[in-house]
Amino acid sequence: MISIGVTVLIYALSAPWWMRAADWFTPGFWVFVLAGLFHPMLSMYMALEAISRAAPTVAATFASTAPLFAAFTAIVFLGESMSLWVALGTLGTVAGVMTLSWARGGAPRKLQAALLFATGAAIVRGLNHTMGKWGLELLPNVFMAGFVSFCVSFIGMSISYRMRRRALPARLPRRALMYFGVLGVLISVAIVCVYAALASGSVVVVSPIVAAYPLFTLLAAVAAGEERISARLLAGVLLVVAGVGLISAGVVS
Repeated sequence: MISIGVTVLIYALSAPWWMRAADWFTPGFWVFVLAGLFHPMLSMYMALEAISRAAPTVAATFASTAPLFAAFTAIVFLGESMSLWVALGTLGTVAGVMTLSWARGGAPRKLQAALLFATGAAIVRGLNHTMGKWGLELLPNVFMAGFVSFCVSFIGMSISYRMRRRALPARLPRRALMYFGVLGVLISVAIVCVYAALASGSVVVVSPIVAAYPLFTLLAAVAAGEERISARLLAGVLLVVAGVGLISAGVVS
């Protein structure tokens, strides 16, 4: 919630350079209001629940299956097409997920819950890319798109927290505020980049590229000493990244 609030604050402070009065009265405004009810509010909750139950790279890699749902909805609702390379990339991504989820004797109950939350986050994020593409066709302002959706999410998360805890946090550790503040800055930049890519490209190209982030998650987790590299983990990450790469290559060709 703090990181989302910081993101909203950054957009609000920079509003004099990008906000236009007419943008508040376009159909696209309401598309991003609707999008904000699901992402980042719902998707971030699911992602954090998945991370709390499994290692960060495992949770992030399962969440990277979002392009599968993004491609499906883009084909159905936006008329985008799928090539043989895209189909092969999809199989590669699914194979990576199966590699990560396989365990002797079945997955532990804790991991099963993590996979459920991570898959839910992937579905929401995939739908958000398609909705974002549609919204940007009606409201071609990437900053306004991020501002509206994150404002709605921040309000929704604040209300949810208030209902669950009966009060908003009065004091927070300074170190935690610093980390979440930095995260908010990074999110604000990332969202603008994603929406800018969606505004100029297709969902089936942009979504797989965005989903390649587990590679960087792995590098960061290893550097921080929070994760060990195993053959199965590495194979799963590489399969997913290769799969989404094939999707991108197929669409470009």
